[in-house]
Amino acid sequence: MNILFASPPIKLPRVFAHYPMFSNIGMLTNAALARAQGHEVSVLDALYLRPRLNYRPISEDLFHVGAELSDIEMEMRRRQADVVILVITMFSDVHKLRETYIKELAEAARRAHPDAHIMAADCYVCGMNYFPYDPGKLRRQVPQIDSVLIGEADHRLIAALGRISRGRPPSGVGKIPPIADLDELPYPAYDLLDMDNYHSALADAVRLDLVHEYHKPERFLALMTSRGCKYSCRFCTQQVLGMPWRGHSVRYLKKMVRRLRKRFKVERFFFLDNNINLDAERFRGLTRFLAAEGIAWDAVNGFRADRLTPGDIRLIKKAGNTKLTVSAESGDPRVLAGIVDKRLDLKSVIQVAKDCRAAGLPSQVHYIIGMPGEDKKQMNRTLEFAQMLYEMHGAWPLLQHAIPFRGTALYRECEKKGWFAEHPEKLQGWALEQGPVIETPGFTTRDVSRMKGLFRHILDALDTVCVLDLGLSCNNACRHCEVPDLLGRGHDGARALLARLRERRRGGARDLLILGGEPALEPGLLMRLAEAGRAAGYVRRVLATNARAFVYKALARRAVRAGINQVGTSLHSLRPEVHDAVTNVPGSFVQTVAGIRNLQQEGLSDIDVTIRVTAQTLPTIAATVGFVKDLGLRCVHLRFPVPLGKVAADPALIVPFAAARPAVIAALDLFPDLDISVQGMPFCLLPARFRDQLAPLPVFPVVVADGQDR
Repeated sequence: MNILFASPPIKLPRVFAHYPMFSNIGMLTNAALARAQGHEVSVLDALYLRPRLNYRPISEDLFHVGAELSDIEMEMRRRQADVVILVITMFSDVHKLRETYIKELAEAARRAHPDAHIMAADCYVCGMNYFPYDPGKLRRQVPQIDSVLIGEADHRLIAALGRISRGRPPSGVGKIPPIADLDELPYPAYDLLDMDNYHSALADAVRLDLVHEYHKPERFLALMTSRGCKYSCRFCTQQVLGMPWRGHSVRYLKKMVRRLRKRFKVERFFFLDNNINLDAERFRGLTRFLAAEGIAWDAVNGFRADRLTPGDIRLIKKAGNTKLTVSAESGDPRVLAGIVDKRLDLKSVIQVAKDCRAAGLPSQVHYIIGMPGEDKKQMNRTLEFAQMLYEMHGAWPLLQHAIPFRGTALYRECEKKGWFAEHPEKLQGWALEQGPVIETPGFTTRDVSRMKGLFRHILDALDTVCVLDLGLSCNNACRHCEVPDLLGRGHDGARALLARLRERRRGGARDLLILGGEPALEPGLLMRLAEAGRAAGYVRRVLATNARAFVYKALARRAVRAGINQVGTSLHSLRPEVHDAVTNVPGSFVQTVAGIRNLQQEGLSDIDVTIRVTAQTLPTIAATVGFVKDLGLRCVHLRFPVPLGKVAADPALIVPFAAARPAVIAALDLFPDLDISVQGMPFCLLPARFRDQLAPLPVFPVVVADGQDR
């Protein structure tokens, strides 16, 4: 039989997830399987029908992507077809038929081939969302469709084609188990596409930012090395089909990658697996092969953090990957275990971020807020964790609100308990990704939107900062220090630091931050970096220091002349004995104040002061802010310690937010002319009247009022 696979154009919102340009893997895999059964097969992919990608607006927030329907019908008429298979993907959710071109495609297919059997088939293998639908309803809505296949087609499709060839057209196909041995499958039939069109249209898509995070046109090719996932995160659509995890063998993958790379001159492979490294040994064998042969690739849906080793990360880097992505989902372990059901230890996420930084491989981490059962404090912990991981290890946070996709446990729970602020079925499909629709006793949609917006505002500032962590020891021994185990670990050397400084500047960073223990303990390196930052054109060249070393006027003069034009320091109390008790160094108060004054005398006026809010410092908070003002400084950060490490083990350091709130509000009320930020207190605890005073800062976690006085 002559089989024509037809993949429609799509209606793509301005804001979208996943990779529409690679949604044809299922079609190409099933086309190859049908061809292997002896059928004459052709494919018509609307995204790659012409050398240039057709991309035009439908409305302000919606775009048509792919060939026009008239061109598709004309092309259909040129092809012979006993069976036309209309390919359904997450980008053509037929449950909301008006948001797709499936009906129009079916009508065109019937006009082009009046006697053909027209089948709608998911051909689903991609590592993307799966949206369930009623096949009977689809046939009633689109009478041109003769049969429907749901889920992974593969053997089901072959069985259906067999029935059609015997004159017994199916209206559906009974239960056939999903394919167990993926090595039985032929390679995706990319040869059935016009690959010149494929690469030129894909280059257009990159220029139009339709391939997330990839802005350099290369000869990409998308593949799947495995299918399914054994985990059951409540928001994930993988649970809808309930397919078990299966993976191609490394031997199969080696042959496939080599053959496709040579035939199509592939420069980078995109692996769209849901969980590519679930089988750690299989994954390690694949990465060794790719690294050894210099084959560039990316796993665009990310990795399981708890199944990555430093060795894996080095191999990933060696192969030329542009980044490494993992999912934390939440920064609160209770939410992660009891609400998301992720079955993941956050320590593994932190370790991956550290290992990526050590390997020089950019990392990013997915987070979700607004899950039912979560409250605002827990969401705040996620944002604090995300920002901490970026500040310390450069792991860029990817924040999303919880999306109740149809068919998931999350959707069912929200529907059962009435937690939809607006029911998803009444909304356009793409609206779910644009804004939250879940509202529970613990939060409103406004809460989630506001927290996302504030966090994005902070990230916009963070993205302009090049952070150079020197990893030195510190001459203070503050009880509240969150990173004592990292102090004295050393840095990668002046050459590596200078290279990072220049690379980040070329990438658009405007501000330079030098930190890590006490940078002034290695003055030669500090001055060299400051001079390089000034020469590279950084606008702000910020030094995080306890300022004690600048009790020596000559060193203060050198720092300012080298290019340091902003300093961040700590002064925990105007009472020397309290400050010294916090730092565990007698005389540190006197030296810090003298250092601040020496820097001022050298012409440095931009000095920020952090006051730690602890049980020791709380009684003098307002008076200390006044002392800072008397020093001639205008920027103060009231910062709560992060309850990690030795801080968590020292209850005397932790002051409850309720107890600290009056002193914090008093300091804000007494000094309205100062720029005062509050860091580490939940977003919801400060009155709305302070909103204009509280501005996000680069590098440090900042918390802003929520508009209600509680």
